Amino acid sequence: MSLKSTVQKKLSNYTNIAIWGAGGLADNALKRWVSKDKISYIIDPNTNKQGSTLHGIDIVSPDHINANPPDCIIICSSAYLEIMAKLKNSTYNNAYFYIYEMFIPEGKELGHLQKLKIDIVASRNVNWLQFLLKKPQILVNISYRVTRFLQEKWYLFPLYWISYFFHYNFCTLTGIQLPLELEAGAGLIFAHPGTIVFTGRAKIGNFVTIYHCCTIGTTLTGNSPEVGNFVTIYTGSHVLGGCNIGDYTTIGAMSLLLDLKTEGHCVIAGIPASIKKTYNL
Repeated sequence: MSLKSTVQKKLSNYTNIAIWGAGGLADNALKRWVSKDKISYIIDPNTNKQGSTLHGIDIVSPDHINANPPDCIIICSSAYLEIMAKLKNSTYNNAYFYIYEMFIPEGKELGHLQKLKIDIVASRNVNWLQFLLKKPQILVNISYRVTRFLQEKWYLFPLYWISYFFHYNFCTLTGIQLPLELEAGAGLIFAHPGTIVFTGRAKIGNFVTIYHCCTIGTTLTGNSPEVGNFVTIYTGSHVLGGCNIGDYTTIGAMSLLLDLKTEGHCVIAGIPASIKKTYNL
């Protein structure tokens, strides 16, 4: 099933939909995944955008929700946690989703090549030539997913060794150590190449974004981290040992997490790291 079909299936019960955010992500959503005929309006707090249109759809202020509440809001903004918290604490009582949440089909395990497709969709916003020049780290995603796929097909085993060779060369060239033993969900994003190290025993959820100079590794105890879905790990942070990082977590730059366990929906920062903010979701 294509991403557009997956998204449209999840929206099939809604007829009056709003999009929150009028930037590049909303533009992509309207071009590629969401049917425009179901979108009533686009919400954006930026007063410079209000009163204009995107793909012929009016851009309005958040106050418009009270006058004309939609059946569903699709959040197309990197500030999705703040927006979710605002909606949760408002009088709006209908459904809302972060756009990337809708890419994961319910009750179905994605294959390696399906995960790769989502990796690329989540990372690419220019044509392929510019994409490879500006974000060469996507080659690590490609070789990782393809090699894992070939590893499971005995009749393609000779190709596995070729792909294996290219994968570890791409890892060397980009400075991203991504062992094939690592279990990583769809939407794995390396914001920049350079000095990103994983232990092969770690588990990474869907839509995890990692910036440069980060480590997801073990300690002397031998324990390895588990990172949930929709987690962002900013520059210079190290998640070590028996950490269990819940869904929808932001880890601030230069943080050190040692055997830290969280339920998610929070911001973590510091040395040693601790929870600095929790979202009521």
